[in-house]
Amino acid sequence: MRKILLVSLLLLIVPISAYGKEKVYKTYTDIGELDPPTVTISQVLSSREEFHRKIFILEGQVDKLQFRRMANGRKFTLFRFFEDDPERRINVYARGFLESLENGSRVRIWGRYSKHKRYFISKRKNIMKAKKIHILQKMP
Repeated sequence: MRKILLVSLLLLIVPISAYGKEKVYKTYTDIGELDPPTVTISQVLSSREEFHRKIFILEGQVDKLQFRRMANGRKFTLFRFFEDDPERRINVYARGFLESLENGSRVRIWGRYSKHKRYFISKRKNIMKAKKIHILQKMP
């Protein structure tokens, strides 16, 4: 009887202690130098069908920077990305917390563009998944 009680207590304690650690997920977003951009945000927004699911480089400014977590605990960064007019923007998603980014920073991004992405019930338009980011100028 004692052995059964001891084994059942151990089985209860072991899974609980595993939840105390934070899982480390890979961050696929690389922050480093990139070549000059080949397209502009205006070109992408004017012909969304042509650029849908394509990989290219854009240059612009960061706005409304947010650090979030998914339901499974993975960290990600969301921000709006624009050239001159904040109304003509692309939403950017990057894995991990990119704490070196700041609102107003000028960056160059290499990633895959989608004209729309569905997440459960919500649907986002003009979204780019960043693979590499090069910070050109930080906000003073």
